Amino acid sequence: MRNIVPRFSVLAAAVLATFSGHALAARVDYTLDAGVEHNSNVTMAPADPIEQRYLRAGVGFSVRENVSVLQLNLDGRAEYRDYEDDIFADTVDGTLSGRLNWVAIPGRLFFVAEDNLTVQPVDSLVPDGPGNRQQVNVFSAGPTLLFNWTSSLHGQAELRYALSDAEVTDEFNSQRLAAAVRTIKELSPTSRVSLNVQAQRVDFDDDVVARDYNRYDAYGRYVRELAQFELGADVGYSRIDYRRGQSRSRSEPLLRADAKWNPSPRSQLTLAASSQFSDTATDALAGIESESTIPQNVLTGDAVVNASPYEIRSLDLGYRFTSTRFNASLTPYVQKRDYVESDTFDQKARGARFDMHWRLRQSLTLSGYATLERLEYTQIDREERTASVGAILAYQWAPRWTVRLHGERYRRESSEPNQEVAQNIVYLSISYSNR
Repeated sequence: MRNIVPRFSVLAAAVLATFSGHALAARVDYTLDAGVEHNSNVTMAPADPIEQRYLRAGVGFSVRENVSVLQLNLDGRAEYRDYEDDIFADTVDGTLSGRLNWVAIPGRLFFVAEDNLTVQPVDSLVPDGPGNRQQVNVFSAGPTLLFNWTSSLHGQAELRYALSDAEVTDEFNSQRLAAAVRTIKELSPTSRVSLNVQAQRVDFDDDVVARDYNRYDAYGRYVRELAQFELGADVGYSRIDYRRGQSRSRSEPLLRADAKWNPSPRSQLTLAASSQFSDTATDALAGIESESTIPQNVLTGDAVVNASPYEIRSLDLGYRFTSTRFNASLTPYVQKRDYVESDTFDQKARGARFDMHWRLRQSLTLSGYATLERLEYTQIDREERTASVGAILAYQWAPRWTVRLHGERYRRESSEPNQEVAQNIVYLSISYSNR
């Protein structure tokens, strides 16, 4: 059933193979790990939980290349779980996230390929469990043409073809063609403005439950970059036109702002606010990180995998502290989503996440995290509160060899009767890293 992984892995491999002559010097980091995990409620059942001890093994990797003609950041992980007594079928899950930029003609033409493979719920109203997971992949590729009118006035034209595919939710599967034209004016060495016009055509494979549409965006952007402060703002308008059905179009303002401030060499404050149209596939590509790291887990996301675009209003704050032995971050957020096609998943959410990493000794580190979220489904009168707290103790007992003990407590409360869920996980593993 998990046929999505080979299809898109072959596609990504074909793109990378095209540039293999340049990628030979790429830095490849990887980690192999295996261990035993104990789960107090493996199916996330509200009553009569099933307790399981199972084998878990995985490989995570990171690939980086940065030369004049090729920039590549790619990370991923594959994970295998072998459940005892064959109560559940053995599972293999994977993630892949990365971006490739090939400079075909310096200063004139480059080619971009992006891929984001994640694990998402089949039903977002049901807690995570072995039977409520699916692989979801979004792949995009296309050229970007650069041109200059004057030393301070530049232009850019983009063309992208994208494929989105879900393992179970067929209504999500689509093909997309997007084009954009941008005019950029340099106001000073630290500031610039741009005018952006974008168009996207979305064709879903299943025309019975999903309606094809076109999306148009026009907005201006202002950017200012200083040594310790960065600011960006977008102001414009967006329109969605359906190509069939009674509801033909919907238009909304497009507003975005982002800021980053470094009050000291060790601390950073960030802000991101938006009011705009989006959808699950667009968010997947926007979530690709610019720097590769080796994933240590294959986590199940919280995306609603369907064909409907939505209007999203969000505010995200962040604080990060970094020192030689201690790092910590706190990221609170509020969010509201209004789905265009179906109001079942219209929601308001607010929450926060805390992460820390403390090097106790040269070979011993302690990491911890905590999340808290309150999620309200506004149209179906349902509210859920989730909380999790976890800690990882890692001991490097030999060069490249590490023993880890990971513990996590998860709890979910719901306004729906008999939907309260609790889960405890303990994972003891040994890992090998090539660096």
